[in-house]
Amino acid sequence: MQTIIISVTPLFAVIFLGYFAAKSRMFDTRAVGVLATFVFTFAMPPMLFRLMATADLAAIVEFRFLGVYLYGELLLFAAGAIFSGWLLRGGLAEMTIQGFGSSFSNGVVIGLPLMLAVFGERGGPPSLLIITLDVFLFSLVTILLEFARAGKSGKQGSAIIKEAGFAVLRNPVAMATALGIVWGLTGFGLTPLIDKTFGFIGQAGPPAGLFALGLSLGLRPIAGGLGPATGMALFKLFAHPAIVWLIATYLIPLDPFWRAAAVLFAACPVGANVFVFAQQYSVGVASSSTAILISTAISMLTITALLLVLLPI
Repeated sequence: MQTIIISVTPLFAVIFLGYFAAKSRMFDTRAVGVLATFVFTFAMPPMLFRLMATADLAAIVEFRFLGVYLYGELLLFAAGAIFSGWLLRGGLAEMTIQGFGSSFSNGVVIGLPLMLAVFGERGGPPSLLIITLDVFLFSLVTILLEFARAGKSGKQGSAIIKEAGFAVLRNPVAMATALGIVWGLTGFGLTPLIDKTFGFIGQAGPPAGLFALGLSLGLRPIAGGLGPATGMALFKLFAHPAIVWLIATYLIPLDPFWRAAAVLFAACPVGANVFVFAQQYSVGVASSSTAILISTAISMLTITALLLVLLPI
């Protein structure tokens, strides 16, 4: 229990600190935007590039682990989409956002720091594998949302695929991870100067990201869409880790560490990129914002409870 408290408390303490700063009116929404830009454009990309470029890729690529997580992610995506289509009478765009929020973890801001805090350096490779895997989920979401938009604009299929590709290329986190993998495969390594510089700026990423998350939660009121948001949060916090555990235990068995890593990452709250996509395509903005707020608050309890079951491994 003491190990769990020591691992989890610093992460959520920084979130609470950001929340307190927002409620104390020390920062406004512009500050959140500036801090988020720093985290996702300047701090996290060097950290992820360095981790992938210096990792022993042959040793960390666990295809069964990737299969388990991808299978669970797609099942939850489909479940969330069906929930939106059948029960909420949503169209393709609404179904896509609902499915995305039901299956996409806040991996960069919460997942990676949490895994490193709980498992030490062993937690890095599983996190990076999932973050890399999510590039494909971004592509799927972009294609579906572009198809939904095409129904109104008349855009052709080839243009939609092209837009999806450009969307991935414009994502600094996705590109840094992919380039890090490519560089790692060359075997060149990093010079001490680059390694030290990227490591130094990368250290600012996780705490700044957690603080920005706390700020956004403090400044973002419950915006509505409680029905879809509640469904999204429940799918993400409870159904997603449960499905991943079932797959990793019975369908594609993993050893205890990899199974625990997959389940813990799946238990993370709804990722901020769901709100980014919702804003970009003007669909499900209120529900995605509310789902992030609800799931992040509840995850402080659910993740702690889950760790009591998973540890020691």
